[in-house]
Amino acid sequence: MELDDVVPRPDHVTRQVRWIAAEPAAVWDALHGVRFSGLPLTLALSAARFLPVALSGRGLGQLRDRPFLEALPVPLLEARPPSSVVFGGLLQPWRLTGGGPAPELDAATLRDWDGPGWVKVAMDFRLTPARGGTELSSETRVRATDDASRAAFARYWRVIRHGSTAVRWELLTAVELRATA
Repeated sequence: MELDDVVPRPDHVTRQVRWIAAEPAAVWDALHGVRFSGLPLTLALSAARFLPVALSGRGLGQLRDRPFLEALPVPLLEARPPSSVVFGGLLQPWRLTGGGPAPELDAATLRDWDGPGWVKVAMDFRLTPARGGTELSSETRVRATDDASRAAFARYWRVIRHGSTAVRWELLTAVELRATA
């Protein structure tokens, strides 16, 4: 599954790539083994982001120490060990308490979803053999379902964009350290 199968015309895209001196299987295991406790910046930023959710009584336990990939805000759509994993879903991240409950959708339904008030989010991690190691890339795509959501997400994104990028780089670094240890 490609991200074009889920969010073909994104409003926002971020992409990070890191070459790791390890075989794809080792990088795959490392990616799935990274825990929140091994990502101090991610833990701090996530705690700050989810404080309003926790104070509202919702989302308690969301930040307990667990594998990073199990804590993503959108569900797993497909995993192809050891080459790719794709996540996708609907979010309202600009709402302080996380917004309403999103319907769980498969990739095709998510691609075609046009209900107002949401952003469609797709994220992948790709592992490609390269130069005697593995190129680990991560891409995130976001597309709003209407103009009001597009404007709300753009305001939110201006505030959190750099933190989101820092989280991804911290994750890729942690994967590299685990895979090459």
